[in-house]
Amino acid sequence: MTSRKKIARLWPFLLIVLVVAVVAGAQLETRSRSSRMKAVEFPAGTRWVNTRQPVTLQSLRGRVVVMDFWTYCCINCLHALPRLSALEQAYANQPVTVLGVHSGKFDQEHHEELVREAIDKYDVRRPVAMDDDFTIWNLWGVRAWPTIVVIDSAGRVARTMTGEPEPGQLEEIVDQLLAEGRRDGTLHAGAGPATVNIAADTGALHFPGKILVDGERIFIADSGHNRLVIANKSGVIQQTFGGPDAGFTDGDARHARFHEPQGMALVGNQLYVADRNNHTIRLLDLAAQTVRTVAGTGRKAAGSGPGGPALTTDLRSPWALSWRENGLDIAMAGSHQIWRFDPRTDEIRPLAGTGMEALTDGALGDAAFAQPSGLWRAGAVLYVADSESSAVRAIDLARGVVSTLVGTGLFDFGLVDGYGVQARLQHPLDVVGAGSRLYIADSFNNRIRLLDTTDRNRVTTLAVTGVTPFKEPSGLSIDGNLLYVADTNNHRVVVIDLSTNRAKVLSLSGAAR
Repeated sequence: MTSRKKIARLWPFLLIVLVVAVVAGAQLETRSRSSRMKAVEFPAGTRWVNTRQPVTLQSLRGRVVVMDFWTYCCINCLHALPRLSALEQAYANQPVTVLGVHSGKFDQEHHEELVREAIDKYDVRRPVAMDDDFTIWNLWGVRAWPTIVVIDSAGRVARTMTGEPEPGQLEEIVDQLLAEGRRDGTLHAGAGPATVNIAADTGALHFPGKILVDGERIFIADSGHNRLVIANKSGVIQQTFGGPDAGFTDGDARHARFHEPQGMALVGNQLYVADRNNHTIRLLDLAAQTVRTVAGTGRKAAGSGPGGPALTTDLRSPWALSWRENGLDIAMAGSHQIWRFDPRTDEIRPLAGTGMEALTDGALGDAAFAQPSGLWRAGAVLYVADSESSAVRAIDLARGVVSTLVGTGLFDFGLVDGYGVQARLQHPLDVVGAGSRLYIADSFNNRIRLLDTTDRNRVTTLAVTGVTPFKEPSGLSIDGNLLYVADTNNHRVVVIDLSTNRAKVLSLSGAAR
C-alpha cells in the first residue's frame, strides 16, 4: 500500500482535527504521571537528516524531548516551526531536545534531498527523522499534521498536541517537566544530539518564491534572502529592499526587513508584497525607496476571523496578491481563504472561503479552499492555485461563485494530462494566464503545465528544452510571449519562449540598491 493510500484512510479524522486546530489553537492530551506510557523507540535503520549520527530516545533519557511530526507542504506545520525554533533557543543550555519526524504527504516529499532543501529553506536546525513509509507515524498513532509529542526525562509520553502551538504553550509544558525531573532526580546533564549546518550558498538568489514582470522591470521575491530584488531584463540588479536576515522593520530600503516575502502586485510605482512569515502586507514606494506595513500586525492570527481595520487585524500567511478595482485580493494560505484589502478605507476582510481546509465549490461564503498559494485575474474571473488540493479553482467575481477546473480532493494528486477532473497536479503554487491559456507552476511535479479553458479544461505538460529540469517552481509571470519562472529549489529565474518552449536561465549580476 502506498503512503498516499495509507493516509487517505485517515482523512475524515484528519480534516476534523486540522479544522479545530486552525479555529481554536492546538489541542492537548495531557497524561498524569501515573498513566504515562513509555515512549516508542525509533525503528532501527531510521534515516536522519541534519545530524551527524542516528538518534535514539534511549540516548536522550534524562532530557525532556519535544518531537514534531510534520510535512513541509503543510502551512500548519510551517506555522509550528518558528515556535519550535524559539523553544530551542529558550532552552539551549538546559536538558531539552527538539526533534522532527518528517512524514511527507506528497510523493515529492519522500526524497531526502528535497527534505534537506526544505530544512534549509525554513531554517530548521534540529535532527529530523525521515518517515517516508509512515512507520513512526503509525507506531505513535499520529492522526494529523502537525502533531507534537512531549516526552518526560524518564522516557514517558507526557503530552500530545495536535495543531499549531501558540506562544508560551510549549514553554509551560517544558517548564513543568523540567521541574518534575529535578524533583525526582531523572534529569541528566550533557549535550543533546549534534546538528550540522546544511545551508547552501546558492548565489544571487536563495529559494526565490514569486516573480512579477512589468515593462522593463523584473521583481523577484528572493524569499530565502528575505528581500525583494528588482532587475532589468538583462538581469542587472538595480535595487533591493531588505535582506539578508529575517525581521519585521519598516523604513528605508536598506534597513527594512522581511521574513520570507512571496506574492507581489504593482500599482504605479508602488509594490505590494505578501510578507508571508510576518503575516503582513507591506508597501514599497519604489521612488522614495521606503517600506511600510499596510495590513497585519506581525502576529499570526489564531483563526480565520472576520477581518476589520487592516493594521489591527492579525493575518495568517498571505502568499499571493492580485490588484483589482482599487483593492488587493490576497491568497491567505494560512486560513485557507481569499481575502481583500481596500487601501481607501484601510479595511481587510475575507472574500471567499469558510476557513475549512477542503475542496468545496459554491457561493463565496460557502466554498472552501486548501492553502491557496497563487492568484491570476482575467476580467471577472480570479484563478487560484489551490496547493493542498492539487487544484486550480476559479472565482466568478460577478456571480460570486467558486468552481473547480482541475482537482478532486486533498489526497488526489499525480502527474496526469487530461480533461478537467481527469487530470492530476501535485501541489501547484502559482497560476498565470494568456487569453484562454493558463500556465501552472506544478511545483511538486517539477513541471510547468498548461490548462486550456476553451478546450474542456484540458491539461498538458510543457516540453521545456534548453535548461536542466525544474525543481519545485513556485512563481510565474507572463510578458508577451515569454514566461518567467521562479525555479525555487534551483535558486534561479528561467525564461521560456512560449512559441518554441525553449528556455534559458536569466543570469543576474550586480548588487545595486
